[in-house]
Amino acid sequence: MYLRDFIASHFPVDYQPYAPDIYGTYRCSLVHSWNLFEASIFPGHESISNAGGTLSFGLLNFFDALTIAAGDFLEKLEFDVGLQANALDRYEQLRKSAKP
Repeated sequence: MYLRDFIASHFPVDYQPYAPDIYGTYRCSLVHSWNLFEASIFPGHESISNAGGTLSFGLLNFFDALTIAAGDFLEKLEFDVGLQANALDRYEQLRKSAKP
């Protein structure tokens, strides 16, 4: 499962339309370009929004959304056979790549 799929599937509904933007703007910009020129992070509970091409949210709001998403994922994992298969497959990939 990719980050944008995880956001679209498990994050609160107000984050879901921004799943591709969160992936592209935050994850890719930080990892590959080492910048957040098209993004803003506030310290509080500010809602996610996109104004003038700048995606922004409050860090505490994002933390709450991530907590909800993790809980939703774990709840669905208990019963969703496809999700279980994906999680086990990813675990096996990571286990094989681990250094002894």
